[in-house]
Amino acid sequence: MAGGEHGPRHPPRFFMRTILHKVTSLGLVALRRGLSGVGAAAFFVAGGAVAEPMFASSAAPLANAPANDAPVLAQIAVSATVNRLETREGFHRVELEGWARDGAERVLFALPGKRILAATVPKANLDALTLMGHMRDSDTGITWKRMRVEGWVAQSTLQAEIDPIWRAAWALFAERCTACHQRRVPEHYTANQWRSLIKVMGPRTGLAKADQMLILAFLQHHASDTLESASGDAQTADPDARR
Repeated sequence: MAGGEHGPRHPPRFFMRTILHKVTSLGLVALRRGLSGVGAAAFFVAGGAVAEPMFASSAAPLANAPANDAPVLAQIAVSATVNRLETREGFHRVELEGWARDGAERVLFALPGKRILAATVPKANLDALTLMGHMRDSDTGITWKRMRVEGWVAQSTLQAEIDPIWRAAWALFAERCTACHQRRVPEHYTANQWRSLIKVMGPRTGLAKADQMLILAFLQHHASDTLESASGDAQTADPDARR
């Protein structure tokens, strides 16, 4: 990645913790901003039980039963936030919420208008999605739907804390993204700009695709516009998402 500036030798504290991302943020962030038709965050489930937020340390299949050979409903992306509802036989039953562009419900993003991948859903499984709310971006005219999917994921793929995932991402970023140029600072670009940059530069690192996606998730969650999102400031969907 040509050009840029030196980043810190170790990740700053805010790099290690995405505030609302740690607290199953989608519903809370949406409510703060008054998005139309959006309900409360999935912190509480039916009957008043508390759902525990967890984070995907790698991409993982979301199945319809707690078994290795169970049919797959969706693919969870690395760093995606889920709510653990119960644990059984080495699997967590979880729910995942994300934002899909109207008419493109197969791809769920962490935030509306920001292409931070949360999950992908095969066309045949779209009926597994539940519509939780929606918003219309007044700048772009795009309608974003808040969708929910529930299923089972192997215990080994989820962590209770996001920090170890970000540390692994930072180590890769610091090592591989400074070999040819100065390190770019994550908050100097938007989430969607990072997606475009990594799409071009990622293959040049020689890293496996999974590692490239981990770096991308880290950079997007610490981008200029997602840091603002975490602070609860007003936000509209990013026009770059139209590209």
